[in-house]
Amino acid sequence: MCTVIVGFDPEASTPLVLAAVRDEMLDRAWLPPAAHWPDRPDLLGGRDVREGGTWLAARRAGPRTRSGRGGAGAPGAPCVAAVLNGLPPGSAVPGAGAAEAGGRLRSGRTASLTDTTVPPGTARYSRGRLPLAAAERGKLDLDSARARHYDPFHLLVADPDRAVLHSWDGSGLSEHPLAAGVTVLVNSGSDAQAPRARRHGPAFARTRPDPAADELAEAASAAAIWGRWPALLDEAAHGDARTAGFGERTDDPSSLIARSELGDGRVWATSSITLIACGRDTLRYAFTDRPGDPAAWYLVR
Repeated sequence: MCTVIVGFDPEASTPLVLAAVRDEMLDRAWLPPAAHWPDRPDLLGGRDVREGGTWLAARRAGPRTRSGRGGAGAPGAPCVAAVLNGLPPGSAVPGAGAAEAGGRLRSGRTASLTDTTVPPGTARYSRGRLPLAAAERGKLDLDSARARHYDPFHLLVADPDRAVLHSWDGSGLSEHPLAAGVTVLVNSGSDAQAPRARRHGPAFARTRPDPAADELAEAASAAAIWGRWPALLDEAAHGDARTAGFGERTDDPSSLIARSELGDGRVWATSSITLIACGRDTLRYAFTDRPGDPAAWYLVR
């Protein structure tokens, strides 16, 4: 994941809405959102075929939340967790995902698929494990000793009462509660000065959807729940993309959409977009694997 737009307000009719843009190697196999994990039947998400994890996991509401607020991590409360690739200390790479996939960065440093902050002799774990565990528990249950098994990440864990960004840079863990409002998360974390945040944050804030509880539960289309957000995301797919300097295309660091031609036919690009809405007792989920095509959005049940 490379961009997550979070609309959080515990006093709203729909306290949590988010849009998550996934950038990945196009030849890395994945499955569309479903209940892919038999040991976690309440979780929905897309599945990474190679590692078995996910970039975003959403936990459906259970009966124990229907009497009122459950609080972060309450059993049965709707919850979502999404992971973004992070940056190691001292890095300022504008196209972190493409850089991680391999090639030459604009800074002149060479990266490859084997680059890692995991210490020698320490097992390296896929970051796709993190959203599954966090969405199931409603919190990140990880200390620095166990975080050493992962490359840098930012992990959003959010429910109707709380939204927290957990960050690991390879040396230390930090926790950043999100304030009410719309926040754009990128590979540098909650960075209001990032080009994507400066360009897109205001438009998503102006159009932040807030359907009433009955509308949220009964809506039959993405637009009926998220209003203008699907259209804003589709419009973004028709401009110049973020390339991180790879290939011959014009690079737009402020674009929500990525496409980096890495050579030898390998492409790092935006492959899908997820929309999530969490009410007090309702989870709604929409998905597209064809960004830019308004007809491609569908609701995940």
